[in-house]
Amino acid sequence: MTATPPRPRIETPAAVFGDYLLLRREGIGGMAEVFRAQRRDRRPGDPDLALKRLLPHIAEDPTLARLYLREVEALRRIDHPVVVRLVDAGEVDGVPYVAMPWLGGLSLRQVLADGPDGAQAPLPVELALHLGAELADGLGAAHATGVVHRDVSPSNVLISDAGDVHLIDFGIARVAGLAQTTHGQGLRGKWAYAAPEQIAGLPIDGRTDLFSLGSVVVEALLGKAPFAEADREATLARIQTAVPARWPALEGSWVRANAVLHALLRKEPADRPQDGAALAHLLRGVLEQADFADPAPLRQALADRVAARRRARPEASTLQAAELRGEDVTRPDQDRDATEVRMA
Repeated sequence: MTATPPRPRIETPAAVFGDYLLLRREGIGGMAEVFRAQRRDRRPGDPDLALKRLLPHIAEDPTLARLYLREVEALRRIDHPVVVRLVDAGEVDGVPYVAMPWLGGLSLRQVLADGPDGAQAPLPVELALHLGAELADGLGAAHATGVVHRDVSPSNVLISDAGDVHLIDFGIARVAGLAQTTHGQGLRGKWAYAAPEQIAGLPIDGRTDLFSLGSVVVEALLGKAPFAEADREATLARIQTAVPARWPALEGSWVRANAVLHALLRKEPADRPQDGAALAHLLRGVLEQADFADPAPLRQALADRVAARRRARPEASTLQAAELRGEDVTRPDQDRDATEVRMA
């Protein structure tokens, strides 16, 4: 049987938006739209950019517009290769925008959904731990600047075409020095990855993000978030009360990983690793003990996973939904979307 070729993306003439040429709209959601763009004064060899701009009715809402300002301020503070770099931000005719490098790649959510009919296909242990160490480094840099992400989840992790790991979507971050009001009430972020203190409405800090990261790494390893149940209330109850059993996949040469991940998922922040740098050191120590000290082959293996996912599902977008849309941050789902599109 001859495979059906992917449907070509419809190209339109580039539109002018301030200092930018909008080459192609890559997606649109409830709050924002994202374009592949170039600067109008672009020189030969300058890379393309991802330009996200708020939809006009969102830009007119002061509360929603503050989410944009929060993301801009967070990205301005953080200088780390894991955190997607802010290139430019501003307004054109009253419409706020933010520009970042165009990285390509897929979300971790997309990479994991690589089994038959989109079923979860876990990563090998060494790749999941490498991904966790990279994200821990990025979170450590964010926390050092007073930024707590609050929404670490598979849809907010980008794996570039080169296999580099990036953390995106700081739209609901807690940024020191900014008012903490966000749109809507209740739990911020995707509840399957929330920490117990988030659910209880208690103070949060960087250790809250590390709990969420632990849930992401476990899902990357096992194909399911560690506390996920069929409904929201059951999941939230398990996050607050359940202690995960030891994972058989993490025995033998990976036994230390069992201990590190269980420590990340402890209910009390004081009982977890205390900062991203310490966590990254622990995870890399586990990798080194298992003869995976060199990160280069691990990056290549992640790049191969992205490429394989694209070959298997050519319709997979290079943009990701939550970052693109800036959707309602109180939305109680488990971070799954039928059409995922990638911001940067």
